Formats: sequence, C-alpha cells, structure tokens
Amino acid sequence: MDFDSLIERKRERFQQLARAIADPRLFDNRKRASEAMREHGSIKQLLTRWDELEAARRQLDENRELAMSNDVEIAAMADDEIPDLQKRVVDLEREMQIALLPPGENEDRDAIVEIRAGTGGSEAAIFAADLYRM
Repeated sequence: MDFDSLIERKRERFQQLARAIADPRLFDNRKRASEAMREHGSIKQLLTRWDELEAARRQLDENRELAMSNDVEIAAMADDEIPDLQKRVVDLEREMQIALLPPGENEDRDAIVEIRAGTGGSEAAIFAADLYRM
C-alpha cells in the first residue's frame, strides 16, 4: 500500500498545527486549542511510526546489499538480520494501516474513571495512588 501522498499531507497539516500552536492567541479559545493539541499529538504519533517504518525499510535494503558482499562474515551477519527486519517492516506496515483507519465516533470522548484501592491493604492503596498519578 502506498502511503507517501497521505503522509505528505499529514506532514503539511502537522506543520500548520505547529505554527498554530506557537501562536499564543490560539489559547484564547480553549476548545479550539484542545482540538489542535489533540490533532497535533495524533499526527505526531503517526509520523513517528512512519519514520520508524522508513528506517526499517532502509536498514533492510542495506542488509540485502551487504548480504551480497564479498566479505563472508559481513554477508552472514547481514543475512541473519534480514528475517527480523522483514518481520519488523511487515509489523510496522500493519500498524500504519491501523493508525490510518478513521477514528470511531466515541474515540475522542472523555471518560470518568474511578480508582479505588479495594482489597489488598496498603499495597493496593499505593498501587491505586500510582495509577491515579499516571
């Protein structure tokens, strides 16, 4: 699947949002600022994942070239890494496909969560406090 044009549009949108977030007047409207920050974070995650995929693809190509090298040790080392890199590329491509799916209607909604220590004494209370701070 070819993501290049979509990723380029996302990069442009990311730059627009970065410029908007740098403008202090954006924060006069809290709702608009919140939406911009949320979209900025979402696109940032997507672009980070895309950069990881591109790096894995480049590494795979380099290893394939090294596997054809005249140096037997280097060729063997590169050949050993190829299956892991292929799996990583496939996994990252799958993650990209999932990340590019349209969001669900309730995905951006806030939730109220109650955290209680429950059974377990002080250890449960410490865990609940740690969870709350996260």
